Amino acid sequence: MQLVVGEITRPHGVRGEVVVDVRTDEPGQRFAPGTVLVTDPGSAGPLTIEYVRPHLGRLIVAFEGIEDRDHADTLRKVLLCVDS
Repeated sequence: MQLVVGEITRPHGVRGEVVVDVRTDEPGQRFAPGTVLVTDPGSAGPLTIEYVRPHLGRLIVAFEGIEDRDHADTLRKVLLCVDS
């Protein structure tokens, strides 16, 4: 069973970072660098977290292989999931 831990809302900046709305009570564990997240839709991932930083109650996340704003924009509305 897949548990939704976040949703990508939009790109942030020009380096491929995205803004993530957190939907978990353990963001430090779920969004640790190196964590691999399954996506819904599945064609968007899986995505591996490169780094994370807090920003206005949300997270700014960089994923491995997402290098620019245009690529990050294709991830809008993607749900980030883990196996429960």
